[in-house]
Amino acid sequence: MTREELLDDLAYARTLAEEGRHAPLLGGSYLVFWGLLNALAFSAQWGVLEGFLPAAGGASFAILWLSYGALAGIGMFFLRMRSRTKPGLTAIGVRAERALWVGAATAVMAVVIGSILRMMATADPTAVNAILGAAFALYGAALFGTASLSEQTWLRAFGWLSISVAGALCFFANMNWAYLVAAAGSLLALAWPGLILLKREPSAIV
Repeated sequence: MTREELLDDLAYARTLAEEGRHAPLLGGSYLVFWGLLNALAFSAQWGVLEGFLPAAGGASFAILWLSYGALAGIGMFFLRMRSRTKPGLTAIGVRAERALWVGAATAVMAVVIGSILRMMATADPTAVNAILGAAFALYGAALFGTASLSEQTWLRAFGWLSISVAGALCFFANMNWAYLVAAAGSLLALAWPGLILLKREPSAIV
């Protein structure tokens, strides 16, 4: 951290203290991005499974998820660039939020890799369906942790919502329409709280 960044954060912390406020969280843009991207991908997956979109002999699934990965990489690059301009990066709530979501994302990636390897080894196309329930359970854990450590207790409602979606997706894992549940869950448990956080984000030190 440079001297200028440290001074900016100190000035920001002083402003918050004078106003009696907690430092706003900075993960709103990430939640909105992933909520929308997941919703689109899950809806497209359902569309291919149900025949509303061409399967192209299975090539559509590869195109869909390769495109998902490319968009995810591009989106994360710009989101990181954006977050660097925000004050309050060293606030405890913001640091906890970042650590919890990095941990959740790493765990989700482990589930994704394991499920794909199992699908390839056993020729079981339903193996990847296990990803959905695990992912939403981890989202819920990250939301609960962020709510507690940042004292943004309203996030717990979205944590419970994500956990509920996880349970439903585990129970109905191999149903095609479970992808629609996952799409709706992405909008409600990720994009919705993300929009709320975005509205509360600081744009500059005042």
